[in-house]
Amino acid sequence: MKRLDQLTFIRFGMVMMIVLYHGYGGIYTSLLMRLPFFSALLGSATTAVGYMYVLSGFVMSLVYYRPLEKFDIVAYWKARFVRIYPLYLIAFLLICYYYLDAILNIKPQKILANLFVIQAWIPAYSQSFNYPAWSVTVELFFYFIFPFFILWAYRQPVKKLIWAALGFWAVSQVVYQVLWIGYIDTQRTFILYFPLFHLNSFIMGAVGGIWYLREGRQRQLNPALILSVLTASFLLLVGYLIVSMSFLPALPHGSQPMAGLLAPLMILFIVSLAMDESRVSKFLNHPWLVNLGETSYAIYILHVPVIWLFERYVFDSSFSNPERVFAMSAAPLIIVVGLLMYFFVDTPLRKWLKNTLPHINIPLFLLDLTVVPTSVFLSFHLRFGEGREYDSYLVLIRLLFWSAFFLRAALSIVFRTFDPGVLRLPLFQVTRSVFISTMLGSLVLTAIGYVGFYAGLYENFPRSVLVMDWLIVFSASMFVRMLFRVWLAKYSSLVPQL
Repeated sequence: MKRLDQLTFIRFGMVMMIVLYHGYGGIYTSLLMRLPFFSALLGSATTAVGYMYVLSGFVMSLVYYRPLEKFDIVAYWKARFVRIYPLYLIAFLLICYYYLDAILNIKPQKILANLFVIQAWIPAYSQSFNYPAWSVTVELFFYFIFPFFILWAYRQPVKKLIWAALGFWAVSQVVYQVLWIGYIDTQRTFILYFPLFHLNSFIMGAVGGIWYLREGRQRQLNPALILSVLTASFLLLVGYLIVSMSFLPALPHGSQPMAGLLAPLMILFIVSLAMDESRVSKFLNHPWLVNLGETSYAIYILHVPVIWLFERYVFDSSFSNPERVFAMSAAPLIIVVGLLMYFFVDTPLRKWLKNTLPHINIPLFLLDLTVVPTSVFLSFHLRFGEGREYDSYLVLIRLLFWSAFFLRAALSIVFRTFDPGVLRLPLFQVTRSVFISTMLGSLVLTAIGYVGFYAGLYENFPRSVLVMDWLIVFSASMFVRMLFRVWLAKYSSLVPQL
């Protein structure tokens, strides 16, 4: 099936509305505000998030709806992880750099929630660190359930799918609006960001994609009719946003349709644009516009850390008028950064991950991420117990914990201790790889500990803890790998590789 590139640039427009809504448009927002009703559209820019969810469902169906082929669920999850996580992690690390002075005082569970992209499930953490990233939690939830939805959809008639999507949307809206009206003042982060409230948008998009594949693209409809539907759906969407923001101030608590209220109109717009062959679509298919659309995720996920760091640089510099410099350059900067990151960072990283993931046993990797860094806390508890002395080392503990979290995982990948093939090698070779990886990790952690000590982050550096940490890490790593060797020997022929 040919690419529907006319859909791509719209994503860029939606993302830029969000960037402006977050207050980073500078003088360009001021210029756009002169347009009629632009302030109303900007005030309802969070609706763009709902549009992205509808579009995501539509695209997922276009790419993965293959009733005559076996759906490889694990391969699908890996592909979506590769697509979304590298830039997400880069954005998160940039935010951590922005908060570098305070990062060791932040609760580890808050950082872990962001690292594992589950922050939107925890209302207190949903806006922590890179606050637009809550939507990535929602998107990953969609990716998790999509294979099961599509396998069910294979067996259903189109009419049933449409009515099911509309019914689920209606129930979702009733529940959401009741919560909005009654509890938005006390449960705001839960109501706005909890993933379940946005599922109706994704399902609407997915069903729209299935209808397009089964029936829509085969229909010989009058081009003028398609263009009329496209225009009407666009005008209705824009019209609702303008009227609701400008002329209906009585809407409770400034109600915004982020959670799918306009999803039926959005999928109508998306499907009609997919079927359209007018000059509108030909214009939107221009390579420059398509490339801008491809950068939309990079712009979205990076715009907060990049602009925050840029703002700090500008206002700490010697510019005579830093406010004007920032107002003029912030928005163009994030577009340029998005283009550079997409073509020169994100694309190579995805290729590297695709080549690396087959050599990583995912359950083993996740288990190491849980067990191995935790050995730092365990070592300090064994050495100092609990109480005032242990608490005096909290800064050091957190420094070593986060260093171990990334360092040991990276070294294990380098020395292939996660590789299913290596796990099947003779025991001596497995032990050697684990020994080198863990020993080198401990040496680097020791160096990091000394750097922190000489930088004055803490008053004492108990070296014996690092020896205990290595013993725990090496023992735990070998024990876990022995269990996996037994598992692989007995069940690897019955269970697909992860």
